Amino acid sequence: MINVGFTLIGRMGWTGGENYLRNMLGVIQNHMEGNVQAQLFLSPEEAETKFESFDGVLNKAPIVDERIGGAGRGTSLQKSLLLGRDKGLETLFKTRHVDLVFENAVFYGWRFGIPILAWMPDFQHHYMPELFSRRGWWRREVGFRMQTTNNRTIMLSSHTAKNDCEKFYPKTIETTTTVPFAVDFNPADHIGRKFELMQKYELPERFIYIPNQFWKHKNHTTVIQALALIASTCGLDKCLPVITSGPQKDPRHPELFDSLMADVKKSGLENSFRYLGLIPYMDVLGLIGAADYLANPSLFEGWSTPIEEAKALGAPMLLSDISIHREQVPSATFFDPGSPRSLADILLQVSKNTPPKRQAVTELQKHQQDRVKEYANSLMKAFEMGVK
Repeated sequence: MINVGFTLIGRMGWTGGENYLRNMLGVIQNHMEGNVQAQLFLSPEEAETKFESFDGVLNKAPIVDERIGGAGRGTSLQKSLLLGRDKGLETLFKTRHVDLVFENAVFYGWRFGIPILAWMPDFQHHYMPELFSRRGWWRREVGFRMQTTNNRTIMLSSHTAKNDCEKFYPKTIETTTTVPFAVDFNPADHIGRKFELMQKYELPERFIYIPNQFWKHKNHTTVIQALALIASTCGLDKCLPVITSGPQKDPRHPELFDSLMADVKKSGLENSFRYLGLIPYMDVLGLIGAADYLANPSLFEGWSTPIEEAKALGAPMLLSDISIHREQVPSATFFDPGSPRSLADILLQVSKNTPPKRQAVTELQKHQQDRVKEYANSLMKAFEMGVK
C-alpha cells in the first residue's frame, strides 16, 4: 500500500486544477483500493470552502493544518531552497505516514525526506511567453528547473508534454512518466437532461457548447470573430448559437472578459454567443451531453478535462488544430485557431448538417470504463516509480 499525500492544486484559484484533483482522488478510491491510500492536506482557509468539495472521493477526511497554507511558498520555499526542506512540513507528512508527496506548482526542497512525484501539466510559458509577465515567466521557469534537477519523478499528462519536458529539461529523460487522465463518472447520469437544461437556461434545441474559463489562451476571441464574420456575410440564422460558461477572471488579463463581452455587443452577437455564468458542474456535464458539439478553440492545452468529459458523453468535437488536441482526439473536426474564417466555415457546415447521432449509453459506459482502467494503471505505475 502506497500512502500518497496531496495538497490542493492551484490553491483556490484554478477550477480546472481542483476538478483534476477531485477526479484523480475518486479514481484512487474507486479503482486502486488496496494499492493506494490518498490523504488530502488543506490549510484552514482552504478547508472553509473546499472541505465538502471532496466528499465522496476520499475514505479519510482531509487533514487541516496551518502549515499547508504556505507550503512550498514564501518562508517555506526559502527553507526549501536554503536548507533543502521545510522541516515542519516534512514532519507533518511523516506523522501521517505519507510514502509519496504529490507536488504541483510548488517546491518542497532538494533534500525533502519523503519521495516526491512532481506533476507538470504543460509548458505554456515556453510557447506563449507573451501571456506572462517577465517576473511570472521566470518564477514558473525557475520552479520547473528546481523540480527537474532535484531527484524527482516527473509526471506528465500527455506524450506531447513528455516530449516538451525532455526537450526543455534534458535531465528528466530517465525520470518522466506519462499519465493521460480520464474522467470517472457514469455517462447515464448526465445524458437525457437536455429538456430540463433547455428550460433552466432558456436554450434552443440545437447549440454548440464551450465550457472553458475565460483565460486569454482559451481563445474565445476567434469564436467571436468567426460569428461576426458569419453575421456580416450570410447571417447568423445560418449558424448554431454558441453557449459558454465558466469563470470570468483571467488573473493575468483581468480586463479580458469585459472586453470580449463588449465585442459581442458591438457585433450584435448577444443571441449567438451566450454566457451562462459559472454554473454547477453537473449542469456542465448535462450541457456537454445535450449539445450538438463541444468546441475548444484554445491556443494551448495540457490534457483538456472538458474534452475527456465530451469523450465520456459521446459528444462530437470541434477543436483547434494544436498537437495536444490531435493526440487527445484524433477523430475530431479541427480548425485553425488563428483563423476566424476557418472556424466560420466549419460552424456553417455543421449547422447545415442534421444533429450528429450519439452512441448508445451502454457503449459509452464500456468505453469509459476502459479509459478509466487505463488511467488507473498508468497512475499506479507513476506512484510506484515515485517511491523507488
